[in-house]
Amino acid sequence: MHGIVLKGLKDFVTEEYGADVWTDLHEAAGFRTRLYVPVTEYPDEIVLELVDAATDLTGLEEPTLLAAFGRFLVPHLLSTYGVHVDREWTGLELIANVETYIHEALRAKQSGEFTPPELRTRRVDDRRVALAYESDRGLCALARGLLEGIADYYDEPLHIEQRRCMHEGADCCVFVVTRRRAGAV
Repeated sequence: MHGIVLKGLKDFVTEEYGADVWTDLHEAAGFRTRLYVPVTEYPDEIVLELVDAATDLTGLEEPTLLAAFGRFLVPHLLSTYGVHVDREWTGLELIANVETYIHEALRAKQSGEFTPPELRTRRVDDRRVALAYESDRGLCALARGLLEGIADYYDEPLHIEQRRCMHEGADCCVFVVTRRRAGAV
């Protein structure tokens, strides 16, 4: 898992629940408190254990916690990787281009250990993008939260519908993101 995600998790937990909870998460997960460097790759188990401990400590269901974290993470990711984002894009355009312009660029800059999820996007029409998320991590709730965070960040009325899920036996998760028409509910 990329260090920016772990640093973002620390920031999320600290801001939402307090620094003591971050320390408690590490103890509950069996880790000593550590500093996560955004440009370093860490074993996936670290974040998965921390999320598991966070669900126990907060009482939130894992999908709810991951979605909230995804929403929180978007401004941090765009601050760090915004150089790969066209300033003229809307949120929907960012979603349509995230694999081609961001993940591929990051894979080229990082070692072979950097393994972001594989995303496949398809422009359905001028208002809709279909996004397929595939990852051994199975963090589709985080992906949903990131999509919601993009809508928040761009202040864009996007409706996110998950049509398939790996946790229900699908080979990948499929989201359809639709820009609502002005005045539509």
